[in-house]
Amino acid sequence: MYEIWRPIVTESIDGLPLVTKINELFFSNFPYDRLPENPILQLVLRPECVMLLLIFYIVSKPIFLSIAKIINPKATYFIFSIAVHNFLLAFFSFIVVVNTWPIVFNHYNNYGAFDTYCDPHGTLWAQSSGFGAWTIIFYVSKYWEFVDTWILVLKGKKPSFLQIYHHTGIAFTMWVGVVSQSSWLTAVVLLNSIIHTLMYTYFFIKTISPETQIKSAKYLTKAQIGQFFTGILYSGGVLYLGEKCDTQSSRFGLVCLQVYGYGLIALFMAFAKRKYQKKD
Repeated sequence: MYEIWRPIVTESIDGLPLVTKINELFFSNFPYDRLPENPILQLVLRPECVMLLLIFYIVSKPIFLSIAKIINPKATYFIFSIAVHNFLLAFFSFIVVVNTWPIVFNHYNNYGAFDTYCDPHGTLWAQSSGFGAWTIIFYVSKYWEFVDTWILVLKGKKPSFLQIYHHTGIAFTMWVGVVSQSSWLTAVVLLNSIIHTLMYTYFFIKTISPETQIKSAKYLTKAQIGQFFTGILYSGGVLYLGEKCDTQSSRFGLVCLQVYGYGLIALFMAFAKRKYQKKD
């Protein structure tokens, strides 16, 4: 029988949400005294650190442009490094898939639809379940994905607005969700982990074999757009149910996620039209 891996990771010392109100997301009211001791988790959970990481990512292009001057993008070591990056993210995403999907299905079987959708008692997020730990780990990986943009700069290419918007938005909205222990993160983790398994596998193949034609690539873009629509529709009930389902800070994060999601849909549809319409 398949054994679910439940890492021991928590975003608060007491296992409770760090914030429940919108004002607690800001520096003056954030509960710093309840942060875990792990320095990496503190870095990606403290609001000022999150803002600095996002600002650094947005303005980091000149730094990597200067590094690009001393790098040969066709060098074996550089291509190998990119391949390893893509392989590890594909493998990591797959590990998230095979652990989180069974957790959510088991929780549904044991607690029912409402408790799985809203998680009012925190049983889905709890350490005994393991979903909260995987969600935190998946959130941390969003900073790792910043490397995608830096690779493009090092290769002498200009990162698109879509990519910057994508990486910045998901890191911020997942941060709000994690510190609020948001139930709507089930849609983000379950869907995005599948998409990223496929996406980084595609990137890995194209890195080690650029000439390989993968005609199904356009369906990956459609799948990305589909996950945004699915996530928006699935999570909309949380806003309708209000306080019965999730906290104020969590619903604020969900509103941000949905606005961000509509932006992603528009940007990805424009990208797909530019890239694939002429080929069809």
